[in-house]
Amino acid sequence: MPDGNILLVSKDSDEGVTVSPLNPVRLGALGALLAGVTWIGLGFVAAATINGRRPEILGLTVLGDTLYLVALVSTLAGIVGLHFRQAPSYGKLGTTGFLAAFTGIVLLLVGLTISFLVGHTFGLALLDPALGLGLWCTLVGLVLLGAATWRLRALPRWCGVLLIVCIPFAIALGDYGGGIVLGLAWLALGYALLSHHDVSALLRTRRR
Repeated sequence: MPDGNILLVSKDSDEGVTVSPLNPVRLGALGALLAGVTWIGLGFVAAATINGRRPEILGLTVLGDTLYLVALVSTLAGIVGLHFRQAPSYGKLGTTGFLAAFTGIVLLLVGLTISFLVGHTFGLALLDPALGLGLWCTLVGLVLLGAATWRLRALPRWCGVLLIVCIPFAIALGDYGGGIVLGLAWLALGYALLSHHDVSALLRTRRR
């Protein structure tokens, strides 16, 4: 299948069989954009709980839990889109970064899902090591993926810089804008991935 497209086959009783391409790069770009919006939403939820205001009193617990799950799943989709756009050209560095970031986000997703189901206090106490490992894997993976992206230049170089610095900046800012910074970074990455994919598709069409 050329260009990493996944073909969806559907049967129509009047027109017969139709085949439509489902491109993982485009889906990854849309996931990155959704991740950006969701992380920004989480940033505002976190800001609302500053100065000792409890999220359950403000009615934000369920909203925050839901946004975290959506943010992680959509971030995972964004990383997959970046991988499909650049693999295998970005070599072992990019592949290692992708696998580390993918594994880290899956660990965070599973850990947070379990903690939400069994309760925050008990769940987080039980799963703290797994969540910490997931965060470190994600951080290291994005740094490696960012370095490979910067070196390959299949996407603008600032995409690589954003991948490297987005999590350290988000951690440094914490509840004082960390989620918003992370969201803006993923919005920019999603836009670059989507627009660059569209340009590449146009160039391929003209060459035929």
